[in-house]
Amino acid sequence: MEFLINVLVVYGISAIITISKIFEPLRDIAEKRSPNFWKYLTSCMQCLPFWVGVFVSFVMGTSMVVSNENLPGFLNSFLSYLFSGALYSGTTFLIHTVFVCLKGDAWTAREKAEKKRKIEKGIINP
Repeated sequence: MEFLINVLVVYGISAIITISKIFEPLRDIAEKRSPNFWKYLTSCMQCLPFWVGVFVSFVMGTSMVVSNENLPGFLNSFLSYLFSGALYSGTTFLIHTVFVCLKGDAWTAREKAEKKRKIEKGIINP
């Protein structure tokens, strides 16, 4: 149950940053002025959940446990958080894919409107 709650927390934070209107100015600035890393991080529903998942795992102390006796302890800890981020990224992307499929044409229309808005504001080139 704790895992499911964490997945939903990661999905919620990621969706708010990558989709919501409230973070639209941040995404616009990142897309127009920042290096590719920040541009993709603020708009990618597979990239952002990785880092949010690492953060949530760290804060909640609920990372996957990697225990390889041939590796030093710090490397086991690092890999635990890395794998947790990957797991949260995958599950969040799965939830998002289901969401997009359920929205269907409404999602396609939203994406077209978003692209048109960015072209009009000069954020992207046509």
